[in-house]
Amino acid sequence: MRKFATLALVVVAGCSKAPYEPPPVPPQAWTLPPLDDRLDQLALGPKAEKPPAPVDDRPARAAALAKKIGQFVPVQLTAAVDKLPKSERAALDALVAASRLVQDIYDRQAFSGNPALAASLAADKSELGKLQLAYWRIMHSPWDRLDHAPFAIDRPRPPGGGLYPDDLGGDELDKYLAAHPGERDALLGLFSAVHRDGDKLVAVPYSKEYKRWLEPAAAKLREAAKLTKNKSLATFLESRAAAFLSDDYFQSDKDWMDLDAEVEVTIGPYEQYEDELRGQKTAFESFVTVADPDASKKLAKYKKLLPDMQKNLPIDEEMKGKRGSESPVRVVDVVFTAGDARRGVMTTAFNLPNDERVRKEKGAKKVLLRNVLAAKFAKIMKPIGERILVPAQQKYLSSEAFTNEVLFHELSHSLGPSQAKRGDKKIDITVALEEVHGSIEEPKADVMGAYNVLYMVKKGEMPKSMREEILVTYFAGLFRSVRFGVDAHGRGAAMQINRYIEEGAAKFDPVTGMFTVDLDKLEKSIGQLTHDLCAIEFNGDKAAAKALLEKYGVLSDVIRAVQQETADVPVDLAPSYPVAGE
Repeated sequence: MRKFATLALVVVAGCSKAPYEPPPVPPQAWTLPPLDDRLDQLALGPKAEKPPAPVDDRPARAAALAKKIGQFVPVQLTAAVDKLPKSERAALDALVAASRLVQDIYDRQAFSGNPALAASLAADKSELGKLQLAYWRIMHSPWDRLDHAPFAIDRPRPPGGGLYPDDLGGDELDKYLAAHPGERDALLGLFSAVHRDGDKLVAVPYSKEYKRWLEPAAAKLREAAKLTKNKSLATFLESRAAAFLSDDYFQSDKDWMDLDAEVEVTIGPYEQYEDELRGQKTAFESFVTVADPDASKKLAKYKKLLPDMQKNLPIDEEMKGKRGSESPVRVVDVVFTAGDARRGVMTTAFNLPNDERVRKEKGAKKVLLRNVLAAKFAKIMKPIGERILVPAQQKYLSSEAFTNEVLFHELSHSLGPSQAKRGDKKIDITVALEEVHGSIEEPKADVMGAYNVLYMVKKGEMPKSMREEILVTYFAGLFRSVRFGVDAHGRGAAMQINRYIEEGAAKFDPVTGMFTVDLDKLEKSIGQLTHDLCAIEFNGDKAAAKALLEKYGVLSDVIRAVQQETADVPVDLAPSYPVAGE
């Protein structure tokens, strides 16, 4: 042990002389060294560095979030509801009320911790807290849906969202299913949530899991059924209310196919994008809309041509599935959305139901959201095209071509293979491709949509000028979709862009930052890609799907350069709904 020299004392005992007295020392000479210095003298090493004061990163995070929020341009989406009869207007209000309950369900399906997190953010009055809440209200998730990065939480997104236990991974699920094959159908069912019960995994039907919200939602649907004068709407609402409590959606899906009313609603568990673990479980959503019968009739002729489109596809006959041919087309204006229909990027149209039993019997309904389409073309699609296309081809950017591509995208969901091969049996394509199904099906509908518009031009159903317009508008539109990030649409768009560039269908000039589209080569490439994607689906070839996506479904240097050039163009819409009081 070290000694403090200044404190050493000499004691002399048994001395007859007067003790020695040292000369007086100024008091300050006896002052103890500072505590840190004394501890250093006692320590066996150099003086420890004081840890730096923590850096306050909240201002930087707030600035980054404000920039992200700015990527979504505010728009009001409405319709001419003042022209509706009183009965239908009252029914619409009841449907909005039911849809708000659907939102509560969806938030829990997206992430089990969403309700508590939203409450916590609402109580946080800091600038960062306010911005986190604002972005959460766009994403309905603490993870950015464009890149899955967390912005209001400190951990990665569970692959199963709130539909499975947060800590359940794919390997563990595979092992459990292998050990308990009799539980497979229940655990991977479309309408059940999965929980842990000790060492077991347990499937809980939606009707039980979300009973607190489904029972009042069903009551609101029945209320609307009593208010409306439209028989087809009343029929659907009654059967869908029953489905909420039974988990059997087959009949109500068929009733929705027959729905033909001024007020149309699509409400229930449909899409499977939240389930990134297996791509099986459905999420609740709602579209409350006002239909335009005249506009719908103008487009109805194309549904009659679906059999011709199927015959014309560049695929083998065995790949051409059999489905019902009713496939009605509706043009509507959105007045309220909820759940999966109101998170991150808005859809411009949809093609439902997904149940292949219904599709085989009755086909699928194509619904175009007219006011959403108009807003996206004006605020996003056209500005992007004007940035990335050579001036000589910008004249081909067309709102009509954009609408046609969206319509034929939805029509094309009903074309091509309807089932996948599995030995001597046939199974659903979603089961065969699992979590990569969406990333194949969405680009298949994109590219096949363009293929079928070109076919309509050749048949004389559309003017010849539409050829240039659809090719250029379709290609430019992919750069709108690729900004959606890592979802099925964004990854699928990247795959198409990179294929076309590799095949010389579009040439990028790094000096000007603009593309020149080779129309003939692009038309050829569209046919080839249509074939390749249909083959993957028909063969249920998950390995080939993954290989294709890993090679082409990436943000290449060219895509990143374009994204940087168009960074100030909004990514999507931030809607509000005056009819619903927003």
